[in-house]
Amino acid sequence: MSSQDTEPSDSRPIGRPRDLASKRSILSATMGLLQTVSVADLAIETVARDARVSKATIYRWWDSKGALVIDAFMESHFSNTPMPTAVDPRTAIKRHLTSLAQYFSGRAGKLVVQILCEGHDNDALLAEFNERFAKNRRRLVQETFERGQQEGLFRRGIDAAWAVEMLYSPIYRRLIFGQPLDAEFIELLCGSVDSMFSTDVKSKTSRQKSKA
Repeated sequence: MSSQDTEPSDSRPIGRPRDLASKRSILSATMGLLQTVSVADLAIETVARDARVSKATIYRWWDSKGALVIDAFMESHFSNTPMPTAVDPRTAIKRHLTSLAQYFSGRAGKLVVQILCEGHDNDALLAEFNERFAKNRRRLVQETFERGQQEGLFRRGIDAAWAVEMLYSPIYRRLIFGQPLDAEFIELLCGSVDSMFSTDVKSKTSRQKSKA
């Protein structure tokens, strides 16, 4: 993302590199602190101290602690759970689900649960998390699934948005109930990409039935 994309309203050429460096420092400090403290216990004063900026600098970009936490989480999440582009859509989705489950098996998973829990008492926070993170991430996976349908890897009669819900839901359910996102779960989840959606699985099942 370019600096113009990050700060479209700021046309000043002077100071921008320093501003962007400060912003990255704030996001990094926020994620660093969230490795050991909860969202509720995170203090803007501590973020400012660790990032070596003033509180005013933080509030210049984020109007609330929740908004800062979401941005810090998004930056870390996207870099750790990419959607591969050099492979076919089916393989890309499996690799994405694998990296997502592995990433959420650590502190990041606890952070997601905290954001969702805080959102129950903060409609604005939950709406922002859903709009800026969840919807955008699901849209990316949906577009990849639709590309797989166009390439004949996934059955065309399946609603792509619903397919994404079916693949993401087990991950979030396990997060909420504290169940492991281990290798066995990942294998089952990736296997469901084939068993529920792939065209070759459907044709193989049809051949087996015809022989019977």
